[in-house]
Amino acid sequence: MSRPSTASLSVVPVSLAVRLAPPVDLTPEQAALWVTTVDSKPVEWFGEDTAPLLAEYVRAAAMCNALERQLQAVMATGDPVDTALLMKGFLDMRDKESKRVLSIATKLRLTLQSRYTPSAAATVNKRVGAGAKPWQYGKA
Repeated sequence: MSRPSTASLSVVPVSLAVRLAPPVDLTPEQAALWVTTVDSKPVEWFGEDTAPLLAEYVRAAAMCNALERQLQAVMATGDPVDTALLMKGFLDMRDKESKRVLSIATKLRLTLQSRYTPSAAATVNKRVGAGAKPWQYGKA
């Protein structure tokens, strides 16, 4: 068995990280959400192991958007009797999907809540909170 040369030891192999591509079974809207989500994090954030969960996240987010569009269409009709019943159904479905989106986002560590312990969040809040108070925003 031969020893590796000094020249071969001085070269570090570089592997380029590749962003996770959206699955082919996603709709165009879901694929766009996938790309936006994946691009918002470092390259190594999402791997093949998180792809199924990420797919469910974008499906739920797209469904939430679709339900909101349906809700807006129902509200635009103006018929009070039909509108109230349809709105209740769409609101219930949208709320369930919103909870699903938030749950999956936390699991994927997309939310601030999932990235901070309570004490670390308090420290960040103190640092950020040292600036303008909420009622002072927009004032010169």
